[in-house]
Parts: sequence; C-alpha cells; structure tokens
Amino acid sequence: MPAPALPEPSVRQLAQLVEQVSGNVVPESFFPFLAEVAQERRVARGFANLSDYVKALASGRLSEEWRQLLAAITIKESSFFRTPQHFEALKDQIIPLLVQTRHASRTLRLWSAGCARGEEPATLAMVLAEHPLLSGWSWSILATDVDEEALEAARRGFYSEKAVAALPAELKERYFTPQAGGWLLSPRLLQRITYRYLNLIAEPFPSFPQPFDIIMLRNVLIYFRLASQKRVLANIATALAPDGFLFLGPAETVWQVSDRFELVDLGTCFVYRPQVAGRSTPTRPRPAPPGKPQKPAAPERKAPPPQPKREAQPAAPKPETEPLAEAVAFLTQGRLGEAQEALRQLLAANPADAQAHALEGYIHEVAGRPAEAIAAFRACLYLEPDLFQARLLLAHALRRAGETTRAQAEYRHLLSTLAAGGGRELDRLAALPLPTREQAARQAQAALEGLQSP
Repeated sequence: MPAPALPEPSVRQLAQLVEQVSGNVVPESFFPFLAEVAQERRVARGFANLSDYVKALASGRLSEEWRQLLAAITIKESSFFRTPQHFEALKDQIIPLLVQTRHASRTLRLWSAGCARGEEPATLAMVLAEHPLLSGWSWSILATDVDEEALEAARRGFYSEKAVAALPAELKERYFTPQAGGWLLSPRLLQRITYRYLNLIAEPFPSFPQPFDIIMLRNVLIYFRLASQKRVLANIATALAPDGFLFLGPAETVWQVSDRFELVDLGTCFVYRPQVAGRSTPTRPRPAPPGKPQKPAAPERKAPPPQPKREAQPAAPKPETEPLAEAVAFLTQGRLGEAQEALRQLLAANPADAQAHALEGYIHEVAGRPAEAIAAFRACLYLEPDLFQARLLLAHALRRAGETTRAQAEYRHLLSTLAAGGGRELDRLAALPLPTREQAARQAQAALEGLQSP
C-alpha cells in the first residue's frame, strides 16, 4: 500500500535536517522515498504524525534516531573493483612508490571513507594481500560510513552470488568461502579491516594517531553541497600523510573547493596529493610536443572574443537562464572569471552533470590548465561516454600535452563511435565553437595521420 499523502512542509524540513546532520543533499525527486521511510520510523518511535516526529528530531530529543534514519535512506550501491583504473594505478604505481618511502617502517595505513557494505575496503585488502612487494609488511584499513546497517553487513563479510559474480575466479577462490546463498570474505582479510561509524561532516573531526598513506573518498563529495565539501576536504587534508594519495570518484574534483591538494596524472586516472612547497608533482614525464607541424594543426584554445560593444549590454544573463547556459554566455562574452564562478556553483549543486564537466574542461583549456582540463573531460566521459565532442576535446588536450599514445586511443575511439552511427552532441554547449560530426571525424583522422607521420 503506498504511503499516505504527507504534509509537504514536514518532508521538506526533514530533508533540510538530513543535510544538516549528514551533509547529504536530498533532491526533491527523493522526497517520496524520504517520506515513506520517515512514516515507517515515526510509527516505530510511536509518534502520531510526521510533523511531531520531525519536530522531535529538530529539537535534539531523538539524537540516537539519526543512525536508524540515515541507515534507511543512505545509498548503499557499490561493487568490488569499482572504477578498476584506480586499483590498477594503486597496484602498479602507488604501492611501489610507497614501498620505497616506507621501507623503514614497512607499514601502510589506508582509509576507505564511505565504505558502504564493505566492497571497497575488501577490494583494497585483496590488492594489498596480492602485492608481492608487501610480503611481510604490516598494513591495515580503516573503513567508515554513516550507515550503521551497512557497516554491520560489512563486518560480517558476507556477499551474495550477484555481488561477487564479476570477481576474477582466482580471487574468489582464494579470499572467499562459499556459504548458503553467497560467499564469506576470508577472516585473514577481515582482521586487517576496522569498521567504524563516522559522520564526515560532524564536529569535532576525529584525531587519528597516525596519518594515512592512502585515502579513498570516492563518490562521497557528490552528495554534499560546496560548504560541506570544503569542510570534509579540509579534514581529510589533516588526516593524509604529506606524501600520501587521495582518490576521489571519477566525476569529482577539488577544483575551486580546496587548494590543499595537487592533481596527479597517473595515465589511466587522476589522484590527489597534499600541496607541499618545493615538491615536484610526480606525474609521468611528458615529452615536449613534436616539432613537426601536425596536419592540420589543431587550433589552440583561446578565450572567445568579446561580443561587439553595445550601449545597453546587460551586466549578466537573465536570472531565468539555465545555469549551464549562463556560464556559457559569460564565456562567449569573454568574462572568464564569471563563467568559472557560475560553473562552480552549478557543479556544486549537480556534480554529476556531464556537460558541465565538459565546459569545465573547456574553461581549464582557455585558462591554461591542461592537467585539469584533461581530468574534467574524462569526468564528463565517465558520466556520458557517447559525447563525441568531449572525446575530441580530450584527445586534442592529450595531444597538446605530449600524451601521444593516449591521444591516439581517444581519436580512434571517436572515429569508431562515429562510424557506427553513435555519439551525441554537447547540445547545451551549442553556443561554443564545437565541431559537427563530420568536422570531428575529419579532425580526428587528420590528427591521427599527423601523429603517425615520422
């Protein structure tokens, strides 16, 4: 039976309280589910109506109730080896580097912040247990979440057949034991993981006895508003070792959120490290662009020229303008700073907007920030892989950065997509000088020929 109609003010007030307590923004599309859960909880707590239940939460009389409520509404979606590029980079690049710098202590400390039902920390444990360089090392993983129900499931280490279906057979055989209806994670991995309740935006933030070498904060910030993102990243910066590594989700960034981290390009993915004066960013060395002109030479991104001056030019786009269109309008008027600010606000409100990330990359190119541009284009394509103009922009950015092999791969991907009749336009960025399908194909083919020429 569907939940009865609920008083809108109470649901809206509850959504605001959820954000205040946990940092998680509750979109209006989520209100019906929130209302249904709230009805169940108010009945369980003996309240006659939702309004009284919400008032009790707001007054602080039900402080212990928050753990139950948040557990019921928190998204628990995860999987083993989610975003596999992160774990490949961890295995092939980050662990070997940390082994060199931690050889005296032979100790590694990792933190999975927002661990849900434990798939991420279990994946980390398998990667570390499998790594030959860590034989005989002491390593541990702290796994935290705001959802007590998910934490309890993670502590048990039991996963359904569906959850482990995509695991390589050798890992499943080595680290899991079959149980009725599923698989149980090996005790020798579980004992390396400490599961703990932690609300990332609650104050005071805990003080850890030792800094972490690696922190996984993936797909967490996207649920927070900008103020909460800033607070969380400031706290994370204090918990991360000066030479440690921070992983965010593929669609997340610290751009205009925190200046305490530097972006590191690991080839297949990006990570962040604390800003340390005098330390060179350990990105893979990039060769200088080839001396021979490419055919045709892809135009360098420059700030779009301002529109002809008019006596009554408005100071800003109309307030009712769609937020992304507003940022584009600023950019086409040559008002780069205002475009960046409008885009920052848009991404803070909706970090999963693929076309906003495409514009972010475009702006980074205009501003001369190539690494950030590449990261933004890749975030866009992670969210919507069929945006062919974004893929062309990514390929061009990689080529200009001297990343020839990766640029070639993106050009080929683009040509294959277009040849098969696939690909969608960045329709909300139509005011920018972006290529048509035919132009994109010609540019990609010409760039490939230029890169392949001796």
